[in-house]
Amino acid sequence: MSAHEDLRAEWKTLYSETLPALARSRDPAQPKWPVTLDHCFARIILDNTVGKGQQQWDKVIAKPAVRNMDEQQLRDAIDLGMHIIAGKANLCHLDELSLQCRGKNEGKYASNNSGQSNPKEDIPARTREKRSVEESTKIESPAKKRLKQNKNQSTLQFEPTVIAPEKTPATNNALQVEDREQLQMTLHRIQGHATLTAYRKKLYTVLLSVPRGRYTTYAAMSNYLNSSARAVGSGMRNNPFAPDVPCHRVLAASGEIGGFNGQWGKEGKYANKKIELLRNEGVMFDPKGRVVGEPFRKFHTFEDMPRVASYPD
Repeated sequence: MSAHEDLRAEWKTLYSETLPALARSRDPAQPKWPVTLDHCFARIILDNTVGKGQQQWDKVIAKPAVRNMDEQQLRDAIDLGMHIIAGKANLCHLDELSLQCRGKNEGKYASNNSGQSNPKEDIPARTREKRSVEESTKIESPAKKRLKQNKNQSTLQFEPTVIAPEKTPATNNALQVEDREQLQMTLHRIQGHATLTAYRKKLYTVLLSVPRGRYTTYAAMSNYLNSSARAVGSGMRNNPFAPDVPCHRVLAASGEIGGFNGQWGKEGKYANKKIELLRNEGVMFDPKGRVVGEPFRKFHTFEDMPRVASYPD
């Protein structure tokens, strides 16, 4: 599954399952949940990200949205959804702004306009800044506008006056070579370890195939290895190669944190550290501490990677 497909799956789960479930349970993250249906959450979030709070989203991209959104639009939508889940964005204000885009705000929020905070304040900083840049450049020539529309939107720009430089092929090749060499060194250490069983060598090798920004589960790994989840957990607990072999990317099947450094569950001494490591890599959690998105299952053992003759242990 490509990165684009992963984002699509994450976005679909967010608006069709996670947010409606929180709304039905009246989760305290929001003082009021004005909608409960999946298509309503999609409307609100997409009007405020793809439509930038100025027009309905299907005036910008074709339907269905999930098939026509680019990676940046998917990231913005997921970002706003996570702000709603965390209580950092007010869903009522976002709904109001969405309805205004569609000319349908005459009744639902008409009596609430006085004394309310600006709905724009509920939009994550990344989306607000992108919108302010666009508004400030409306007087530019049509030629410049066409040039901007044709640019790839995958680079995040947190400061409107700074454009991140594109990586050249030489830069990408250098990074790939460095990552490949580090991976080969770790594989060499695993295979050359004097006391590991064949099972644990395969376990740690397979774990290396879980990429940064993804997570897997004890059950998924045990299914692949034809072993028990307990055997996987034991191997994670006694991992001699951490952090090069990323045992923090393995969670419980329920989506909860699982074990880390010999402690189990979210009450464990090191649970917050495990969550911090995963969040720094791009993995997201809902307010109840459960991971968002599907677990990684496309394991492999790097059999196509040539082994280097020797590395210093």
